Amino acid sequence: MKNIGVTLFREDILDIPDFNFPEGFRVRNFKPGEGNIWTRIQRAAEPFFEIEDNLFKKQFGEHLDQLPDRSFFVITEDGHEVGSITAWWYNNWRDKDWGLIHWVAVHPDYQGRGICKAMMTVAMNRLKQDHDRAMLNTSTGRVAAIKVYLDFGFKPDMQKDNSREAWSNFYSVLPHPALKEYDL
Repeated sequence: MKNIGVTLFREDILDIPDFNFPEGFRVRNFKPGEGNIWTRIQRAAEPFFEIEDNLFKKQFGEHLDQLPDRSFFVITEDGHEVGSITAWWYNNWRDKDWGLIHWVAVHPDYQGRGICKAMMTVAMNRLKQDHDRAMLNTSTGRVAAIKVYLDFGFKPDMQKDNSREAWSNFYSVLPHPALKEYDL
């Protein structure tokens, strides 16, 4: 399957699924100066491109003061950070402002345990404080992540040029019930 960039969205932030963290894990807010932790997690989890040293600054540098309220780490019982998610924003997509699920990552050693679902519950509840709708960008190679997003009520943006191809390819790998309405 080709790894194609896609966008998903939710027109509202109602009825957010409620998942708890698995035993031995909990969430905490980002603290100033922890960009190196974010980078470490992203590097470990990213299979498709290199996470450069300056990526954190490029993504968040102008709004570092927002991170303690909008960015979260998942930690083990011994305090080791193994996951990260940010409840950010995206201005003027489809002529509206949106809450943005941004830079979701779980260290590969901890994937498949339900951590991402619990992180999504936290981030969506944070978005709900300031936003009426949510969106995210990802790629079709992230099958497990997209399954979580679809389970959270996100729908594919079919307005992009490559949408039909991207979602048809994805559907052949994971025929998720939320995609049936798109006649893929």
